[in-house]
Amino acid sequence: MFKISKIIILAAITVFAHSSWSAKGHEAIYPGGVKPSIPYTPGIKLANGMLFISGQIAYQNGALPAYAHDGKNDMEDQSKIVMENLKRVLDTAGYTFDDAVYATVYMSDIKNYTIFNKVYATYWGKGKTPPARVAVEVGALPGGKPGAPILVEVSIIASK
Repeated sequence: MFKISKIIILAAITVFAHSSWSAKGHEAIYPGGVKPSIPYTPGIKLANGMLFISGQIAYQNGALPAYAHDGKNDMEDQSKIVMENLKRVLDTAGYTFDDAVYATVYMSDIKNYTIFNKVYATYWGKGKTPPARVAVEVGALPGGKPGAPILVEVSIIASK
C-alpha cells in the first residue's frame, strides 16, 4: 500500500513539475457551475491538456439517494451514480471517458469488486481501452452516515 502511494505521489509531482501550473495555466471545473460547499474542486484542467478529477462519491444534489442504500443493489446503484458524476466533470471540461488515462478506485469492501467492474466496464465501449487503474479497500469513505454508507469513490486523470 505504501509503495503504491509513493508511486502516485511521485507521479503527481512529476506531472505538476512539467505542467503550466499558474493562475493562467489551470482552470477549475464545476459541473453546472455549482461550487461544492466543502473545500475541494471537482476537476482541475491544466494548460497542457491534463485533467485531474477529484474523487467522486454517490451523491446526487448533496446527498446519497435513498435507493442507493436500501439494501437492494447498493454497490451497483452507487457505482452508476459515481460514474455519472465523473461523466459530468469530464463533459464540463470537454473530455470523455476515452480520454481517461488513470483511475483510482476506493471501496469499503473489496468483495464488491466484481459488481463495480460490471458497471465500470460499460463506460468504455467494445474495443475501447479503459485507463490504467488501481482499486483498494479502505476502512470508510467520506460522506457516509449510519445506515447509509458510501461504498465506492473514484478519481480519474485524463489527458488530451
